[in-house]
Amino acid sequence: MGSSDHITEGLNEEQRRAVMAPAGCHYLVLAGAGCGKTTVLTRRITYLARCGVPLSRILALTFTRKAADEMAARVDRLADEERLPGRPTITTFHAFALQVLGAEHEGRSNFSRIGFNGKVHCSDEGGHLSLLAQCCSADERALLEADIMKLDSMIERLNVFPESIGDLPPAKAEILRTIVRRFKERKQIEGSWDFSDLIDGAVELFEQNPTVLANYRHRYTTVLVDEFQDTNPLQIRLLHQIVHTDKYLFAVGDDDQAIYGFRGADIRPTLSFATHFPGAEIIKLQTNYRSVPAILSKANGIFRNKDPAYRKVLVSGRYPEHHGIAPSIHRFIDQKVMADWLMTQAETCSVTLQVPLCAMAALFRINQTAGWMENYLAGKGIPEEGRPQLLTVHKSKGLEFPAVFLCDMEESVFPSYRERKQRRIRTMAELLRYLRDSHRKSIECDWEEEQRLFYVAVTRAQERLFFLVARQKEVYGRNRRFESSRFLRLIR
Repeated sequence: MGSSDHITEGLNEEQRRAVMAPAGCHYLVLAGAGCGKTTVLTRRITYLARCGVPLSRILALTFTRKAADEMAARVDRLADEERLPGRPTITTFHAFALQVLGAEHEGRSNFSRIGFNGKVHCSDEGGHLSLLAQCCSADERALLEADIMKLDSMIERLNVFPESIGDLPPAKAEILRTIVRRFKERKQIEGSWDFSDLIDGAVELFEQNPTVLANYRHRYTTVLVDEFQDTNPLQIRLLHQIVHTDKYLFAVGDDDQAIYGFRGADIRPTLSFATHFPGAEIIKLQTNYRSVPAILSKANGIFRNKDPAYRKVLVSGRYPEHHGIAPSIHRFIDQKVMADWLMTQAETCSVTLQVPLCAMAALFRINQTAGWMENYLAGKGIPEEGRPQLLTVHKSKGLEFPAVFLCDMEESVFPSYRERKQRRIRTMAELLRYLRDSHRKSIECDWEEEQRLFYVAVTRAQERLFFLVARQKEVYGRNRRFESSRFLRLIR
């Protein structure tokens, strides 16, 4: 294959199909956990360049600076091996938006085109909240039942999900819109922006300035997106603006690992990709290079009832001949007994797997229980380097560990939810309604996202996985008794 060996070397058939997919079509690559999505993205960029697409006309967007830097370093190595000129733009969504807004077009800054005055500067969190406080009254905040932090969160969610204002009564919705208008005008007058403004500003710029948008459409012929499942509606609008007519999108993501709904991520464009980008094809990556088959069989059971078009069945590419030890469930009377057992078992795994204790991880659904474990182990004089890493499941995404101890496997802790408080019964109608609905628990929970979070936790483990249940523990300031999590039934 000549110079293409650098591009296809070491790829499995699924990865090769994704990397060398014919041009002229949108693609969604559904990459299962540990299936080499970054490898596919970087090889795809190099393959496109080898097929005649100038590297300088390729735009790749991701969510973190670390991910962007790693991708750029890999592409640089491949480009050097292939002796390809130029370099692609590989950056985060926010950094790209800042690059767009900070540029000039026809002698005028793009920031000024969307109403910012004078020299524009980035405000820190304190300055941002201070400015917001000047744009609303105490009475308005009282009517919205929100302090400054909650109000800021409401505004950010409104910017990303305009339909979310439909949950508010009309009077409250109008107050919120008024505050948003004041806040935007004040920031423009003072030339103050923050990261929450960037993508919204870039979208507004492109909508109001067709010549500026045309410039960027001409600049980039191909757009690639990493972690597509984490995009929000504003980012999708930005992609629609750039990916136009003869431009094509190559998106990589995993709908099973969409766990940032609380930040505004929206899984819907992933699940209806061909609607957003007509004619799109879906390619699946299902060969996992992280976990033993015994762990993958449990992970595969979590979504056994999923739509076949999106369901992925992971197979092991790293341990095809070694099934491994089946994950096990362990129940304890309380947190202290659990913590002591965890440390003893971790020491055993350290010897068996020949890895240091700090290479393993204890994962938690909520910060509070991770904090409890931190304090308990510190109180026993166990330093960080002498124990597994203590992480929430959210913080563990993208990482892998030889052994994982998945704690918090109690119902209402993982999945995390609280039951709504019952209203006082004042009338016969309310009593009848209560009796009618008493068989249903009144629970606020995003069940699907909790299930995806559970999948992320399970797929962090390489060789050993333990599920830990404490029948009694302190959560949210109360010492309570718990049943085992319903999620444990998914892995039987």
